[in-house]
Amino acid sequence: MKLTFKNRFLLPLLVAGSSLLFSGCGSDDDDTVVQPEPVLTNTWTGKLTHDWSSSIREYNFSTKADPELFEGRMPYRMPNGNILHVGGVFERLEMTTASGVQKTVIYDAKETTAIYAPQLSPDGTKIAFTHRKVFDPSDYPVKDGTVIIDLQGNYVAGIPDFYNATWLPDGRLVGAGVFSSDGYVSSTPNPKSGLYIATITGNTGTLTNIDPTLANPVPIHPAASPDGKRIAFIINKHVWTMNIDGTNLKQLTASDNDNEESYPTWSPDGKYIAVWSYKTFEITYYTAIAIVPSEAAQPIVLTNEAAIWPRDQQGYRISGGRGNISWR
Repeated sequence: MKLTFKNRFLLPLLVAGSSLLFSGCGSDDDDTVVQPEPVLTNTWTGKLTHDWSSSIREYNFSTKADPELFEGRMPYRMPNGNILHVGGVFERLEMTTASGVQKTVIYDAKETTAIYAPQLSPDGTKIAFTHRKVFDPSDYPVKDGTVIIDLQGNYVAGIPDFYNATWLPDGRLVGAGVFSSDGYVSSTPNPKSGLYIATITGNTGTLTNIDPTLANPVPIHPAASPDGKRIAFIINKHVWTMNIDGTNLKQLTASDNDNEESYPTWSPDGKYIAVWSYKTFEITYYTAIAIVPSEAAQPIVLTNEAAIWPRDQQGYRISGGRGNISWR
């Protein structure tokens, strides 16, 4: 039988510590029955700006086109069409125009693996991003946590031990406390783990723990709904949601043997959540974007056959990335 994935899916470096697993294939004239792709019945609209290896693409739900725009990672599409993103090996915060022809370096950490997940404030004047700088010197006083700057790179505020911050409509931030990157249950939970709301006071933030019981396994990758009333996040490698006050905690996705989700994002109308899933597809591991209803009554199992995978013009899943997705 013929393989049903493209070479661009084979990106083992996207998920550290994981390996590609292959199984054998027979000839084209064997008796294997190839199931047709499921017909999607959904109301997904707009565009998904996402990364793919070290480049940025934008998937159009209407046309199913997924062109490469320019080099970069972890994109955030701004209301004016410009894109905030990370350049190099997570070392520069950059902004590129919608046409992709003009790039501005807002901040250069001069150090790899130092900048992640930029987010524009609701009033369009500030950028929050995760800063994980190890070596001196640092342009900003907070080296490990969230840094908030203006669009010219001037320091506004910083919050230590506060990561993957996402803005609420009222200008506060939701973020994760100290976490282990693998998301597993730790033998000794860090007292700074959990989900917090940060209210900016002067050049720092006052933190309020949303739900102190969410500490082990630690929650990571929070994303606020467009109306600011709910949060999506990852616990035990799957998507959960809850109200901003900590009530109505719900598991949204479930395991199909081996899938691991990361970086959820909401649709503009709040009805869906897109998330990267790393799992076995066909005969190998790779990442792909899944989309599930945000109000599902029961956890949705991310099987290969489920009608949750947006596909390109050739029928392939939108795949090969791992980082925040911007849905506009």
